[in-house]
Amino acid sequence: MNDATSSTLDTNASVTTVPVHAQRRVSYEFDTKATRADLAIPYVVIVNGKVRGPDKPRRLSRENRKIAVTVEAGSKVALYLNSDVHPNHRRNPVYEVTVNDKNVSVKITEKTGNDDPDPPTLKPVPATLSLSPDTEFYTAKLTGNVWMTISHKYTEAEANALLPANTDPVVRKAVCSIYRGLGVGKLDIPLCVENGVLHVSFINQGNPQANISRCSLLNDVLPRTHPWAFMALFDMARHTQLSQLHITSCWRPSLGSIAHRAGLGIDIDVVATSNKRININRVGLTVPNTSDNPNITTHEKELLAACTNARLQEKLHRDKETREAAKANCDSWENEVEKNEPQLIRSIRRKLQALEVVEQILDPWYIELNTKDSKSQKTNAQSSDNERIHKDHLHITIKDAKIYD
Repeated sequence: MNDATSSTLDTNASVTTVPVHAQRRVSYEFDTKATRADLAIPYVVIVNGKVRGPDKPRRLSRENRKIAVTVEAGSKVALYLNSDVHPNHRRNPVYEVTVNDKNVSVKITEKTGNDDPDPPTLKPVPATLSLSPDTEFYTAKLTGNVWMTISHKYTEAEANALLPANTDPVVRKAVCSIYRGLGVGKLDIPLCVENGVLHVSFINQGNPQANISRCSLLNDVLPRTHPWAFMALFDMARHTQLSQLHITSCWRPSLGSIAHRAGLGIDIDVVATSNKRININRVGLTVPNTSDNPNITTHEKELLAACTNARLQEKLHRDKETREAAKANCDSWENEVEKNEPQLIRSIRRKLQALEVVEQILDPWYIELNTKDSKSQKTNAQSSDNERIHKDHLHITIKDAKIYD
């Protein structure tokens, strides 16, 4: 039988009507130039209350600042953003739109300052001849208040459940006390040695208060920081016998990379033992004069200047002799850094590197973007933005793949 030339409709067959729904395109475009143009915000798209697959966080990139989805007319579309993308955190969908007979375009612009208490609501853009007639246009703001809405606030029970089973009981108790609620910005933790005490100070960083209408360090900032961040610092501090630890920045809404905004970043600027105090600071490294910073020798500054000049010559000439000269000069500077790095800082870094939850360690001596790969840490020459930002503190980034992978 040749199906191409003959076909018969069974007279007893039933005909089913299949409704075909009109398809509409919804797009969200983010402008975060107010704080960081390439901010890699994690996101999950929600359509009619369900995650549009795959159910794992994606993120904005430097090249693509848009989130786009095609849905049926009549659908409701919203976003989970930042640490709210975690499957256990999804409580605050934002920028919801109802799709009718047109496509929808939403332009979201970040705004700094604490004088705008508006929720993440959409405002329609009046129709003009320059706009596409088949699209509804809206604008919305991304303020510090919105950042606080999309940043998960951990409870004591959540913190306790997140800590690994083998967490030191002393560390567990200290971490959980933060989410129970501290009365003051200080915390004392017993050390491993008899009668030893670690005095932790939480420094009010300013950025949350400058960008949120009402924000408390103890009740809003600390509990939005991932419990693993405090666990890592306290575990490190107990094993390196620190007596003082100054924590200067935890969760914050409107400064730097996504790490702090998602509660995955934490900074310290002072550490001390019973006989030594170190300000984690190498400000002045690139200033051409005698060093007055105890963490920088004048000889090191001279070696770095020679290294910087040799690298410039290498770019200009690109021959073997120039290349070898640049390597020799820069090796001399790096050896000087390694020789003079305080032993306590080295011990702190090694302990943090060994912790499974720590992904990055960035400090005035070295920049390590991935503690779990085979690449060497890079000596901090304060030549890039990232290096300069970390010239006066030590930063760690926590790895939680359900928030940022």
